[in-house]
Amino acid sequence: MIIKIDSSTTLNDINESFNRYYPYLKMKFYAHPHQNQEASDENDIITDNPSVYEISKTHFVGNLKFHYWQKTGIVEREIRNKVGLNVQIFRQKGNDWIQTVGTDEFTLEEQNEIGKISTEDMQHGTNRIFEREKKL
Repeated sequence: MIIKIDSSTTLNDINESFNRYYPYLKMKFYAHPHQNQEASDENDIITDNPSVYEISKTHFVGNLKFHYWQKTGIVEREIRNKVGLNVQIFRQKGNDWIQTVGTDEFTLEEQNEIGKISTEDMQHGTNRIFEREKKL
C-alpha cells in the first residue's frame, strides 16, 4: 500500500487511502504522541481535517509505503517519525471502533482479519474469539 502525501493532503485523505486497503481498520490523529502499547487520550483527537502541511513540522512530501506484514505499532511510529503525525490505528468491532493498544505487535493483515471476523460475528450472532483485548 502506498499513501501519497503532498502539501494539500489532508488527514482524511490519509485515512481514506489506508481504509481502502484495510476496511476494518482506520486511523485517528492526535495532538500528542502515545507510547507503544499505550492508549491515546480521546481529548487529544484532531477533529477537524487540516492538511498535513498545516500541522506537521516535518512538511513531508512523498510516498508512505506499508506492507500487510508490518506491525501496527511500527506503522504508527513510522508515520510519527517520517510525517510528524501522531496516529492511533483503530480496529472495527461490530459498530464500534477500538484502539489497537494491546495488539501493537499484530500485523496490519492480522488486525484487519480480526476486525472482519469480530464484526461478522456481532452481525450474525456468532462467537469466534481470537484474542483477549488488553484493558485500557
